[in-house]
Amino acid sequence: MCMASLVLAMLCPGLGMAAIPLISITADSVDLEDARLEQVAFSYLPDGDFHLQASRLNLQGGNYVLEDFSTNGRLSQLPVAGGELKIQADVFVAGHSARLEIESEGDAIHLRLSLEDHSLASLAGFEGLPEEAGWISGGTLDADFLYAHRQGKEPEISYRLQIDDMAFDSPQGRFAGESLYLQASGSIEGSEAIEATVSGAIQRGELLIDNFYRNFSDAGLEFAFQPAWREDSVQLENIRLADNSAVVFEGRAELPGGDRANDWTLEVNRLDLEFPAAYERYMEAAAAAWTLDGLGVTGSINWSGEWNQGEFRSGDLEVRDLTVVDIQQNRFAITGLDTRLRPGDHAFESSLGWRGLMFGRINLGAGEIALDSEPGVIAMVRPLMLEVMGGSLSLQELQVVLPGSSGDREGEPDISLRASLHELDMEQLTKALDWPAFSGKLSGEIPAVRLEDGVLEVDGRVLVNVFGGEISLQDVRVERLFGVLPSLAANIEVSNLDLELLTSTFSFGQISGRLDGYVHELRMLDWKPVAFDAWLGTPSTQEDKNNISRQAVNRLTTIGGGRATTALTSPLMRMFNRFSYRRLGLGCRLSNNACEVRGIGEDEVSVLLMEGAGIPKITIRAFNRQVDWPQMVANLLAISGEQSIRTGN
Repeated sequence: MCMASLVLAMLCPGLGMAAIPLISITADSVDLEDARLEQVAFSYLPDGDFHLQASRLNLQGGNYVLEDFSTNGRLSQLPVAGGELKIQADVFVAGHSARLEIESEGDAIHLRLSLEDHSLASLAGFEGLPEEAGWISGGTLDADFLYAHRQGKEPEISYRLQIDDMAFDSPQGRFAGESLYLQASGSIEGSEAIEATVSGAIQRGELLIDNFYRNFSDAGLEFAFQPAWREDSVQLENIRLADNSAVVFEGRAELPGGDRANDWTLEVNRLDLEFPAAYERYMEAAAAAWTLDGLGVTGSINWSGEWNQGEFRSGDLEVRDLTVVDIQQNRFAITGLDTRLRPGDHAFESSLGWRGLMFGRINLGAGEIALDSEPGVIAMVRPLMLEVMGGSLSLQELQVVLPGSSGDREGEPDISLRASLHELDMEQLTKALDWPAFSGKLSGEIPAVRLEDGVLEVDGRVLVNVFGGEISLQDVRVERLFGVLPSLAANIEVSNLDLELLTSTFSFGQISGRLDGYVHELRMLDWKPVAFDAWLGTPSTQEDKNNISRQAVNRLTTIGGGRATTALTSPLMRMFNRFSYRRLGLGCRLSNNACEVRGIGEDEVSVLLMEGAGIPKITIRAFNRQVDWPQMVANLLAISGEQSIRTGN
């Protein structure tokens, strides 16, 4: 009897074997359907015990290879025509063991494979498994697989898995797990059009997937879905994820393959988020990338919608009494947010309202916006006016393009707006911003502002009327606005500022006159300047003499860093608290933490910062043209006892 017929007789009923004597067979190879055994040794004893060993088992044309395959077992009942076949065996593959049970009666066969306390880390040794199996460093697996097949019907497979204390880590650290406990069960049907059911729960442990982190010690996550494999796609029906009342998700998805991989479809029948649990368990870790962790969030969100061919098509969003407070950094707070949006449904009046809105200590109060909502795009229907700091904020345009819409295939929302400020009370504003207090009114125009893929850019000029003059900002660009190490680039023009208002505000000492200037190629990192080319000075049209206080003279002299003189301490100079000047100007080109100082004139040894006028005549010069920037800032913040002053010419 050949080896192939013997194995088939063991696995298939009805081959008619009444009694089998002692058998011992060896072969270089044995070919079965979709399988090949190499270096085979088989022995069978009359009492029913058998042993099969092979150096190599190739399955499905070599896609799966098992080394050192062997099995010991017993035929509890010998096969006879139309009778039963029962086999119990221990299967060993490359040091791994499993329990195999086979029962056959008539045209039906049942096969059960069981694993107990199996090491997950050892799976890396199996050929044909994805390379991700090599990430596993710990854990055990208990599993049962039951195969049932009756002639003329599709085969059925049911399974039960229990994974305990699983640990894994990807080479780049993007994916990791620790002490995970997972249970799953389900079934697989069909041979060509394969359908399955999957259900289970993650009940403890920690999981990291890119920016998503979840510790399941406080609550588990239940999951269920029904995958179906078609010719060119995978369909996931009846998807359900549930974490008590924190998160409930129900929907379906279709994932095409090949060239259609981007044409995926997702239908969300139900997404319920209850805060604060939903934020703390599923959002906070990812929000940390924008420094939005540590928020206090209450309220709820309910949403349903559809993506088709990878683009957002429709949805229904309801937000109820949502409150978000930046507890750690006190940057913003919104309370009592309520909204109902139905994108694309123009018969429904979408709106958004809130009871309180604060940025820092700037209170914008309550408000409500009527919205025009298309799939993936939200825009204001009419301008919004808010009373702020004794003045007003007018929001003329606001549009938000959501990720996944036809206008934005990236992963972050895009925002554009246009607004204006009218006569904000500077005393209230500076107090709220914790700036030096000064009086006056602030008005300005904010042209088109865009936030795309995390980068904020301003089209045109931002005009601010302050200190009796005008400051304009151009080419404004901010990256990582709420992220790590935010950066800012801009060009600033200063026109006709009232020096007396400006200097008295910042305790610099009083200087009368007007001020023009610029800050070109400004670069800031983490809101600290790292490069710019700046100039501030009296306008070229200014001809009249102006006054400067003794304190302001002392301030200016700290910039040069030269030797101290006692010019202002002489008996004659002590009689004067104010001096006259004709021109003044200070320029700084910052690079590599050093400021290259320039003024209204220079000679071989110094830079002229102020040209005096009248009696007594004081001229201020800087003798160090390269000044340490941090030291220069420190000098300007406090009056130094050592000044660099030269009187006269």
